[in-house]
Amino acid sequence: MAQLISIRQLNPDRVPVTIKARVISLRPSPRELVAREGRLEDETGIIQFTLWTSSGIKDLEKGQQYIFHRAGLGKLEGELRIQLEESSWAYPVNEETDTYRIMIKIAQQEQAERRRLMKGAKITRADWSRPKRTKFSIAIAAGFVIWGLVMVLVFTDLITEEKIRHFFQGRRASRRAETARKAATVSREGEVKEVLEGGIITVKVGEELWTIHYLGLDVPRLPSRKGGPIDPLALQALNFNKFLARNKTVRLEFEEWLPPEDGEARAYVFDGEKMLNIALLERGLARLRKEAGELSYSERLSRAEESARSARKGIWRKSALAK
Repeated sequence: MAQLISIRQLNPDRVPVTIKARVISLRPSPRELVAREGRLEDETGIIQFTLWTSSGIKDLEKGQQYIFHRAGLGKLEGELRIQLEESSWAYPVNEETDTYRIMIKIAQQEQAERRRLMKGAKITRADWSRPKRTKFSIAIAAGFVIWGLVMVLVFTDLITEEKIRHFFQGRRASRRAETARKAATVSREGEVKEVLEGGIITVKVGEELWTIHYLGLDVPRLPSRKGGPIDPLALQALNFNKFLARNKTVRLEFEEWLPPEDGEARAYVFDGEKMLNIALLERGLARLRKEAGELSYSERLSRAEESARSARKGIWRKSALAK
């Protein structure tokens, strides 16, 4: 699934890319195969771009912000630049809310394209030309060899029916986990402005300020009124969350069935590759909510909670003492 990255994060070893940037300069190119050249800008930097004549992008407008999808990266005179090629798309962004809708549209288009490719891969009668018959014969011979080896392993008890069943059950479980993982919607990046509680932060996403609740977690809360009794674990969770998130640039991931709404959302919060939801669970400063079984990361979250429970950390130490 496509993810937005900033100009500062561009890496020539990871293409194609999807970025949101504003066209700050635009000029014709003297090169025959290039339609336009110019510069793009976002909050993290400026980069040159090349719009090739073979691209499906007919033209761009100076001062307009776009989401460029499937953009390539190249170097000219040693300088990294964006390459808008035949497979690249450009979507104008007029409002910040357009970004989310455009990324959903991109995800739907990619899914539709994958289905078309899968249909196109089916072998038709016209594919059976004479040279391919030789390859088909080789494939049949290889199949018989593999079948013979399997029979030998079965009769020598190196492969049993139970082992085969466990193997395919494991494969199905892996596919289900991957399908669930891909159900998470597009991610967004933002800067943490304030840590409100152990499981709540405010994040500036574009020009908007969002209130983010850590998805899947039940974190001890501070009293809603002044003078109320303070749970020490709630204060510990708040301080640990400040250590994890304060002033960080984080990546937010949302479940498809639980999108952001009116500046508030439940999300997985990432600092680089580290998920802060898991960090709180591992410290015993949160429990899994009942909805955890429906989450894309439910297995990882459950392992983190079980680790804290086994070590009697935080909440689980308090529970053990109560017994």
